[in-house]
Amino acid sequence: MLKGVLFDAAGVLYQRPQSTGQFVADRLRERGLPTELTEEDRLRQKALKSEGSRGRISPEEYWDRVLQMHGLDDPEERQRLMAAIDRHSDDVRPMPGCQETLAGLKQRGLILCIVTDTMHSLEHKMQWLVKAGIAPWIDFVACSTVLGVHKPDPAIYLDALRQAGLSADEAAFVGHDAEELDGARAVGLATIAVNHDPGARADYYLGLLTDLLNVPILRDTDEQGGSE
Repeated sequence: MLKGVLFDAAGVLYQRPQSTGQFVADRLRERGLPTELTEEDRLRQKALKSEGSRGRISPEEYWDRVLQMHGLDDPEERQRLMAAIDRHSDDVRPMPGCQETLAGLKQRGLILCIVTDTMHSLEHKMQWLVKAGIAPWIDFVACSTVLGVHKPDPAIYLDALRQAGLSADEAAFVGHDAEELDGARAVGLATIAVNHDPGARADYYLGLLTDLLNVPILRDTDEQGGSE
């Protein structure tokens, strides 16, 4: 009988009107700048994102350096674009059926956690959860900038379990990223994929987030709880 569910946040519980990557690409295109990076710069960007997710550089430093890679040399123009990116990042909206799903899981007595990779502080992340109408149902958050590690590092999943007082075999992870689902499986969590990457491996696959209420390992929780 499962006692908890761990969720990725962006792309699972909330979304933005368009992805941040697409938003930035559109702004670069408006300025006549290249939207694609060289292979070397893509690797540099990936390393910078990892540093940001571990809280070693700020979101501002990350974007300042990435925009320079794209050829945006004017410091004042970079500041204006970074302000626009920040506003875009704050525009979070719940995924369809999110609140209904979380409420249904809480009614079954499940502990609900978020395992998040972010370049922002936990306080900033919580503001997004409040804005998206998600916060009331979330019991614990394992945040990459607090821990200094990001998914698929086992430590971030284990931190969520520690906060919830659960063992890995008592919880499931709901995500969309193939590597993050693999990381959850590696620590012993059941895995559930939604809006997932092509080729992502999971124990269960959802068409919609609301389908989570019908996943057997969670539906059984409801049935067992109702018989007590």
